[in-house]
Amino acid sequence: MTNLSEILRWIFTAIGAILAIIEPTYPYLFICTIMILADCYTAWALSQRARKAYPEKVSKDGKKFKSHNFGKVIVTLMKAYALIIMAFMIQRHITDAWPIDLTKVAAGAICFWQLWSILENESSCNGSKWAKLLQRILVDKTSRHFDIDLSDLKPKEK
Repeated sequence: MTNLSEILRWIFTAIGAILAIIEPTYPYLFICTIMILADCYTAWALSQRARKAYPEKVSKDGKKFKSHNFGKVIVTLMKAYALIIMAFMIQRHITDAWPIDLTKVAAGAICFWQLWSILENESSCNGSKWAKLLQRILVDKTSRHFDIDLSDLKPKEK
């Protein structure tokens, strides 16, 4: 029993040390998490609008929870966390003399990427004037919610 408690003590000490090292990144991780979850919400809202506008084209099981989509969100979160933590470690140990805060740059890039995606989601399948204006420069994501195989749309090679 003492052997198990010794092992657990070492494990929790290591976890605590890692969390203490990356503690300065917590605000950035939180903000980026909120942006990624907001993007998920706007993608869900787009699927609702697409289902209402094109009921014959949208997948019938679109309302169901799909583990594949949840997995994509988790992978996106892990990539964002890794980028922010790596930027923090690089700045702290390699480029500490530079006047640029790499952690803020990384978090800002992630937030911009998510904001762009949120704007694409909100302007897609939306008849508002502002949405039509944004669609001139943004991608329309409505077709991603249609129940078609995208390979059918690609030109066939001869």
